[in-house]
Amino acid sequence: MQQFTEQQANEIFDMLVKECGSNESLRENFVYSILDGCREYRFGGDLGFGGKFRNNGNGVYVDCYQENANSERNGIK
Repeated sequence: MQQFTEQQANEIFDMLVKECGSNESLRENFVYSILDGCREYRFGGDLGFGGKFRNNGNGVYVDCYQENANSERNGIK
């Protein structure tokens, strides 16, 4: 798991808003969660209910639940 600074967590969330349609109202919770060591954060957005930011042994990435995947959403990840 990668550790982030507050600035980095905010920059990640900027990308989630811009590229993945996350709701700005989740920013404070996202930053707090990531700094507290959260390994996955469900942000939804354009990836549907299962849109997640993950920070685990497989690296840092964004994905969604398989049942939410489609050609448009696969282009976001």
